[in-house]
Amino acid sequence: MIEPSPPVSWREGVIHPAYVRIAIALAERMGLAVALHLPEGARMVSVLDVLPLLDALGVAHQPYLGIELGSLIPASAHGAMGYAVVSSSTVGEAMHTLARYASMRNRFFKYRCESDEGEIRLVLEPRMPLGPLRTFCEIGTAVSLFKMIQGVAGDEASAHMHFDANWNGEVPLRVPMQMHYAQAQTALRVPQTVARKVTPTADAKLYASACRSCEEELAAIDGHLVSRLRAMMPSEQQEWPSLKEAAARLAMSPRTVIRRLVAEGVTYQALLDEAKSEMACWLLQNTKLPMGVIAERLGFVDDTNFSRSFRRWRGSTPLEYRKSGQ
Repeated sequence: MIEPSPPVSWREGVIHPAYVRIAIALAERMGLAVALHLPEGARMVSVLDVLPLLDALGVAHQPYLGIELGSLIPASAHGAMGYAVVSSSTVGEAMHTLARYASMRNRFFKYRCESDEGEIRLVLEPRMPLGPLRTFCEIGTAVSLFKMIQGVAGDEASAHMHFDANWNGEVPLRVPMQMHYAQAQTALRVPQTVARKVTPTADAKLYASACRSCEEELAAIDGHLVSRLRAMMPSEQQEWPSLKEAAARLAMSPRTVIRRLVAEGVTYQALLDEAKSEMACWLLQNTKLPMGVIAERLGFVDDTNFSRSFRRWRGSTPLEYRKSGQ
């Protein structure tokens, strides 16, 4: 029987480090000590990067911590996207702006705006399998994003909005919107009368400037070499590409890859070590595979070399790490 591996998409950069730092602060407030290793030079970090933090918080069993996390995120944590939303001319424009730029900070979900004569809908759809993490991620994302729309509309107008939640109402949200739980999808539905409402913080110059910054950031993330390389470590065939092989897949020369990584402040070997470290931690905590098999999966000739490298990565032996995880 083949033991499970994390979904390939869990190696992609999907969440901005600013949100991760707020989640760490939440853990510290709960009295939890989390030593989190975030990859060097990454604009976005992966599910595997933050999995130790999510495990420490116990979000698979306490998904409603997403309410507290989402409420803790200030507009400033959203970067240029936050400025673009609050400077939008109308509530409807703020919703479309959020749908356009939310992926520059959070790629757990796809965001889209739909509209008809009666309302505008801002819809969240998972873009990757999240398993038991989905409810926490969805709550945290929806609360933090919809709170921005509430902020530009005001509580009086927000009382006419409808917040459709994919999760149940076991722990109700304390928001002025009209809540509907156990819905087919998570969405914020805003009547057109509210969507046409002029926002008190409208600022055309700030909006144009913030949108330019957002477009630049999106382009940088989509073309970010670190993210593209991390996504192929390992490949779907569970192979660990050499620098030469990775460069060939990207239609670049090894020298070009090295030069661009230097500009992004990281080396190819560091990326490879981070990816192998993450995979090792996953296999040690989520499977019962023997050390020799894990070493082989990670491309080591024997478990002695694997153990030596793991100690360098994590400060403990693989066996000690597995026991601590249990």
